[in-house]
Amino acid sequence: MGYRMKAMISDLLYSREFRNSMAGALTRKLIRATASRMKYSVDFQVDMLAVERPHYAWCMLNAARLGKALGHDRISAIEFGVAGGNGLAYMCDFAEHVKAVTGVAVECYGFDTGAGMPEPEGAYDLPYWFAAKQYRMDQAALQARVPQAKLVIGDIRETIAGFLDAHKPAPIGVMFNDTDYHSSTRESFRIFDEVAEKPEHFLPRIFMYFDDVLGSELEMYGEHNGQLRAIAELNAGQEAIRIHRNQNLIHQDYLPYRHQIYYGHLFEHPDYNRYIGEGRQDAIEGLLKLRA
Repeated sequence: MGYRMKAMISDLLYSREFRNSMAGALTRKLIRATASRMKYSVDFQVDMLAVERPHYAWCMLNAARLGKALGHDRISAIEFGVAGGNGLAYMCDFAEHVKAVTGVAVECYGFDTGAGMPEPEGAYDLPYWFAAKQYRMDQAALQARVPQAKLVIGDIRETIAGFLDAHKPAPIGVMFNDTDYHSSTRESFRIFDEVAEKPEHFLPRIFMYFDDVLGSELEMYGEHNGQLRAIAELNAGQEAIRIHRNQNLIHQDYLPYRHQIYYGHLFEHPDYNRYIGEGRQDAIEGLLKLRA
């Protein structure tokens, strides 16, 4: 197959029209069904949305690559709000692919009450949509399904404070936040309180996914309630850490998760300014050279 034909096929596969069509859905199903025989690359499967949770996979792969560029052979991924456990189970399963592709192991942690959501703290927690005891966990079944997962059970107001000392996690590079409430999201950000004293437990930039920033006319998420309010409060309260929505995926309108990926910048982390542009910058510079 010639280069031009390959380019045309690639343009088709990655187009919004194809991704959103019945043909695109069937192609994803075919890729998933034949993955074990055809040996597609993991990146191809993620790019084609042919994995169960492409947003989790994308964050984990890129965090591992950042960790590797900074000299780490292990990183940590955290899910805040585990509920039934399907997300955490996927993290543990996909961690094997991350290790195979990047050489970087991923430790998977899950924070949850274990008994469903706590009482809403107030209006900012959207009590018209969320209620106490929703999304309960079968802890025994989940731990049996993924014994390698590290569960942190209890109210996040109490469990977040001693997490770093108790577990000594590899550098945290991924956070999936599905805590629903403004108050619980706010409390999850307390994990950043010890960055200055214990930077070895963090990558300088963190891939983040927020589940509850897009929704229906019933949820009515916005910057003044829920998770978006918690993000705004963190950013307004100090300057060392900033969380913002990504600027590299939001124009790729075939990605259903593009508006839910955020980046956490730990500006005072000792590795924040460490150069990681080798290879990529060389390629860009080569393209910019004057042609004869």
